[in-house]
Amino acid sequence: MEAAEGGAPPPSPPRPPQVGEGQDVLARWTDGLLYLGVVKKVDAPRRGCLIQFEDNSQFFVLWKDISPAAVPGDDPSCCVCAGNSRNPENSLVRCGKCGHAYHQRCHVPPAPGGAAPWSCRRCVFAVATKRGGALRRGPQARAMLRMKSVLPYALAALDWDPPHLHNLQHCYCYCGGPGHWNLKMLQCRRCRQWFHEACTQCLTRPLLYGDRFYVFECSVCRGGAESVRRLPLRWVDVAHLLLYHLSVCCKRKYFDLEREILPFANSNWGAAPRHGGEQNGAKTR
Repeated sequence: MEAAEGGAPPPSPPRPPQVGEGQDVLARWTDGLLYLGVVKKVDAPRRGCLIQFEDNSQFFVLWKDISPAAVPGDDPSCCVCAGNSRNPENSLVRCGKCGHAYHQRCHVPPAPGGAAPWSCRRCVFAVATKRGGALRRGPQARAMLRMKSVLPYALAALDWDPPHLHNLQHCYCYCGGPGHWNLKMLQCRRCRQWFHEACTQCLTRPLLYGDRFYVFECSVCRGGAESVRRLPLRWVDVAHLLLYHLSVCCKRKYFDLEREILPFANSNWGAAPRHGGEQNGAKTR
């Protein structure tokens, strides 16, 4: 299912953000969360920047996943198309959190007009996403559910590998950020896209690394709240899942049964039951 099916404008290729070396930015990582970093180098041919994060690690981040600070000024321009034209049906509106300006139709979904306070998609996701699953209640959760009714990119335009685990555009989830299928992501059984744990609102417990024992349907495919259902697990599935999760977390191959494997299994037994029922997310009372 493409974003255009939900009323979004046709996606445009990412344009260079207004960033330079030494500038502070927010960069979206493969877990779906935004992290503060400093631009070390702008690489125009690769359409991205080398970012140094607060732990002094350095990674290359695509332009589409970088959020620069808004440039103050009395004559704002749209941060998507860089234009400043406006008309009653497509005026420029500012996000009340980050200060960036958007044409109503350039934002996905289209931004409301008027003087009421409004937060852009990027800021809603920055506030509502978290490890273990996004907020499920409150105004930010409701705003996130509205944003998730449409994807900010054309899903059918992504170039996937044969197993449908990776795409060349590094574009996943509702946020359009990077990701790795085995690092706490769920695959929608309808559209087959992968979604970050941090961006989903239907989970009751954190995911384990490599856990594919779920039936998940995204908000776009359902036209509303997500759904998730735990698949039955055999004992061999539980053993493989626990060992894989521990190997990813600890960067080791071998673990002691009594001191490491069994305590971890006991503390996470609720996350890997042998039987489960369907759960609907986004309880936004």
